[in-house]
This record gives sequence, C-alpha cells and structure tokens, in this order.
Amino acid sequence: MLNNLLAPSNMPKWIADSFPIIQGVIIGLISLLSIVMIIGILVSPSDSATGNNAITGASESYYTKNRNKNNLGRIRNLIIICAVSIAVLTIIFFILFGIFNMSGAAA
Repeated sequence: MLNNLLAPSNMPKWIADSFPIIQGVIIGLISLLSIVMIIGILVSPSDSATGNNAITGASESYYTKNRNKNNLGRIRNLIIICAVSIAVLTIIFFILFGIFNMSGAAA
C-alpha cells in the first residue's frame, strides 16, 4: 500500500527533484554538527575529581571548583545539543532516503 502512495506517478516532479538536495543539506548539517561537537569535546577541561586529587587527597578551593562552571556548563550543553541534533538528522535522512528509493525516482 505504501508503494502505491509513493509511486512515481503520484509524486510531483519537484518533490523527486528536491530529495537529493535535501539529503545533501542534511549531510552537511550532520558534518558541521559533528565538527562542532568534536571541538567542544576537545576544548572542555577534564574533571579534576578523577585526576591526581583523588590519589593525593588534596582538595581544591571554592574558587577553583566553580570558576569555570558557567563555561563548562555551556560546553556540556552544546555537546548534548549537537549529539541529539545529529541523531534526529540521521533518522530524518534515512527516512527521506527510504521514501526516495521507494518512489522509484532513484532508478
């Protein structure tokens, strides 16, 4: 039944022509978000709680614990937003890819 709904005769030409362009844009967005996510991960500082302080038992002052809290929180939120966006765009890409291939426009 889905094949009848998405048959090439039922699909307007502009939709069949726009699928490759939309897929290219989605791949570009996924690539850009991946690069932003990698840079965010590389820029974010490592947790000091798992470093040498756990072995030596030295404690940090309140200032050193909280001085980068705002920037660190923003970087973590950026990484989470990028990861969720990549997942959503990947699902959309494969849904469009399936519709495009089932429509017979790729043949």
